[in-house]
Amino acid sequence: MTVLVGLTLSVVSSARAQHYNLGGPCADSVPGPGSKFREIVDAEKRADWNLVVELEKASVREACGMEFRWQQLGTALAKANRAAEAVRLLEEMEARGFELNPSPGMLSPELLALMGTPAFQTTPAGRRIGELRRISDNRRAVFLEQLEKMPAGQKPPKDYVAKGACPFECCQYRDWTVENSTVLYAEPGSRKAVGTAAKGTRVRGLTGEVHLTPEPVGVVFDGEFRAGTIVFLLDYMGEGIGRAYADGKTVTAEVSGTLRYCFHPSGSCWGETLFPPDAGRKSVWWVKVRLGNGVVGWTDQTDSFGNKDACG
Repeated sequence: MTVLVGLTLSVVSSARAQHYNLGGPCADSVPGPGSKFREIVDAEKRADWNLVVELEKASVREACGMEFRWQQLGTALAKANRAAEAVRLLEEMEARGFELNPSPGMLSPELLALMGTPAFQTTPAGRRIGELRRISDNRRAVFLEQLEKMPAGQKPPKDYVAKGACPFECCQYRDWTVENSTVLYAEPGSRKAVGTAAKGTRVRGLTGEVHLTPEPVGVVFDGEFRAGTIVFLLDYMGEGIGRAYADGKTVTAEVSGTLRYCFHPSGSCWGETLFPPDAGRKSVWWVKVRLGNGVVGWTDQTDSFGNKDACG
């Protein structure tokens, strides 16, 4: 899913922002989804991408300072096979001060793919992004060498267990509904069945634990952690807070602000992940529940239960 970031328009000279013609002036007056939202949704359902492009242009003109609308227009251009036009749009975005960050989740897959083509990489914007990426990759190489030399005592266990964890915003152990019949086991990882939570009944969520592989992050900005060090992200607790392993101990800290690439290190991008997101980092949530007949057991089939989210 594309992450929505950088919604504030940077002030640039009109001489730089001349790469892409929106078909009219910017009004910057309509916040939120915009007046074309419903028409865009309908056109997307029909896969009428040329119409989507025109509607997205109108949406951008309503609020040129909203980076997300530019991203949506770029994605529509890519889906309409208008790659050259999409490249010009990316140049316009870069000229306006929007960060074209190739980190996973920052842009749509279509735009990330386009940024990897020679058509974009040979533009001035593409060359600037390429240089920032090389700087980041060089930092990562140094961190990886540092990680290889770290003593075992400065690293968390490879298979870390976060006991008592409830791993998402508003997660709560309480009475849960059973949406799919689920076998319960004696303990996490066991295959000794002790009972079954039947669909349509209710259980009591008692506690849980997340079995995970710690994720090493190179710190590139002084804040909660020292720049130049490596911390290991553990389990997420909500509202940007999570547990991390640093300097040989587990701490609770603000852990949001990590990406594959921090082109401009700051408090909002203080750490760069050292491995790709598909590098085999596991995270399994086991929950302990009590049935109506008093039987207590564990399962990792957490999607079988409803009413876990206290925020609705």
